[in-house]
Amino acid sequence: MINYQIKSNNPASQFVQISLYIPIKQISPVKLQLPAWRAGRYQLANYAQNIRNLSIKSSTGKQISCSKLTKDLWEFSPDQLGEYQVQYEYHCAKMDAGACWVDDEQIYLNFVNCCFEVVGRSEEKIQVEVNHPQHYQCCTTLLTEDNRFFASNFQQLADSSFLAAKSLTHESFKLGQTNFHLWFHGEIHFDLAEFKVNVKRFAERQIEAFGEFPVNEYHFIYQLLPYSHYHGVEHQRGTVITFGTAESLSDRKQLNELMGVSCHELYHAWNVCQIRPQEIMPYDFSKEAYHEAGWMVEGVTTYMGDLFLLKSGYFSLREYCETFEKVLNRESVNFGWRSQSILESSFDLWIDGYEAGIPDKKVSIYTHGALIAFCLDAMLLDENSSLHQVMKILWQRFGKEKVGYSLDEVWEVLLSQTEHPDHFNQFHKDYIAGKEDIFPVVEKHLASLGFEMETRPKEDHLSSAFGVIKLEDGRITKTHPASEASKKLMVGDLIKIQELTIDGLKLSIERFGRNLEIELSASKELLFRDHFLLDKKSNAKRTAWING
Repeated sequence: MINYQIKSNNPASQFVQISLYIPIKQISPVKLQLPAWRAGRYQLANYAQNIRNLSIKSSTGKQISCSKLTKDLWEFSPDQLGEYQVQYEYHCAKMDAGACWVDDEQIYLNFVNCCFEVVGRSEEKIQVEVNHPQHYQCCTTLLTEDNRFFASNFQQLADSSFLAAKSLTHESFKLGQTNFHLWFHGEIHFDLAEFKVNVKRFAERQIEAFGEFPVNEYHFIYQLLPYSHYHGVEHQRGTVITFGTAESLSDRKQLNELMGVSCHELYHAWNVCQIRPQEIMPYDFSKEAYHEAGWMVEGVTTYMGDLFLLKSGYFSLREYCETFEKVLNRESVNFGWRSQSILESSFDLWIDGYEAGIPDKKVSIYTHGALIAFCLDAMLLDENSSLHQVMKILWQRFGKEKVGYSLDEVWEVLLSQTEHPDHFNQFHKDYIAGKEDIFPVVEKHLASLGFEMETRPKEDHLSSAFGVIKLEDGRITKTHPASEASKKLMVGDLIKIQELTIDGLKLSIERFGRNLEIELSASKELLFRDHFLLDKKSNAKRTAWING
């Protein structure tokens, strides 16, 4: 069995010392592949930059030479049979839901960052030992046997997290055959009993919708931080969620954000962790894994995560609408849909999918994908079906069987739920494969559920009338493509003085060391605007949408 032993001799250094023990049963070169990315984030992370002092010894203590073949692939040649020890240090200095962090209070690891895949032996069982102070409490999404931690194979190890800390708060509940655990590191500024009830309710509704839960144990691991932060990462047997500030969670709106990411990540237990594009079934962490399924993996999950908070009774209808408004308003300032379809933006995630990138080049697989998912759901409700009925079929056909899907197969399942395939195929052509403005069709489907989408000027007159979005310090981050400002101002310009005039607006700006005077005329139409949902009238379709 392959064995990992991990400890931190000096937490202040933020290094862990890792020993990998590999039993060698035949004399042939051994390749050690460190992941270049992790599940849930389709972007190269180059974890090898955090490794130092790698060395290899045979079972007799003899030093074995090692060569590096690529930026994250090592190779050594054993000279005899027996157990070989690979020793190295990994720097754990990034706190988010998918990274590693060590300090005087905790050892927090996502094994995909710091553990090697022994090439050709990926299906072997792996034991993991993390040495930590005796008084620490710990939790993990690894398998547990007799107080020892295991992964069935490397894919499971790379999908697992571990946290040991001076103090952890633990709650649990059971639904069907699955034990759910809630682990909290950090200060708790909300009613924990009520939080647990609400998590149980949305978990119950999701399980009811799919008919079963994929695993028999699931861990919500929360890092509640003293500074602003928001991140979640899905795993088959749990999720890690980093959120701050911890104090802000005494406010209901902030708690809604934490509940939102929790419900989102739980939905991933089916969608992505099990129901997965064929391009990432299984994951090949050594290189990019291109796919066009962004609207499925994150768009559907974003939409369903919020919807299940409404279905479970955590969200009031007004709170759900406020969450939907945020999606609309994030999307309304992005004109990337004119340049790329969501399929193209999914493929390009590996380039800059998680950064702002150049202006109006791409769409968000999260928010734009959520609007696509909403429209499909509303269309399917007219067919006495729903998007979740489609997801349930995908679970049975692909997720449960651990078979990757193609987007054509997803679309075939969706078309099986309608007697009007031409209507759906036109939607696909225009809004999934195409570059049409989705807002008019979103507005139409909102109306079918009894909502009116109202647009209003943004509070900042500069953005609504002149098409300029800036930071608090005056730095311009965006101009509306239909505005006069797009022809006179640049992203990065610093507004030092702005003065309204009878004819428009006078600006004194600094442009990379130069001082300029700019005059702008107000637009006759609203440029950047805010969107609001008005509840006009409940109807049978809305009832089916919420309760179905």
